[in-house]
Amino acid sequence: MSTQNKNSPTDKTKNKRYIFAHREGDEYSCIKITEGKFIGTIYHYGKVSFAPESEMKEGKLPMKFDYTVALNPTEYNLNENQEFIDYIGDILLELLEEQVKSGKAIT
Repeated sequence: MSTQNKNSPTDKTKNKRYIFAHREGDEYSCIKITEGKFIGTIYHYGKVSFAPESEMKEGKLPMKFDYTVALNPTEYNLNENQEFIDYIGDILLELLEEQVKSGKAIT
């Protein structure tokens, strides 16, 4: 029997810098970063919210979120790395935008 060495990209995955990862028995999916300096890192989001209006900056509300790193193959302390936090914040915004565009509920 022959097998593929890797999955063929689809329109939804060919330009992604991450993939979803799910461990059997968990009730949530994780995200695995597939490129860049944080490649191989697996994490999941916790509580996501927006800051109160009093914290608005340049007409925008900052987003706040919790996250847990499940696997860190890098040399960085990802709990204190602002570049990593900004990176996964951008991924979170991308995920939220996809949900809004598709009309799916965000829970």
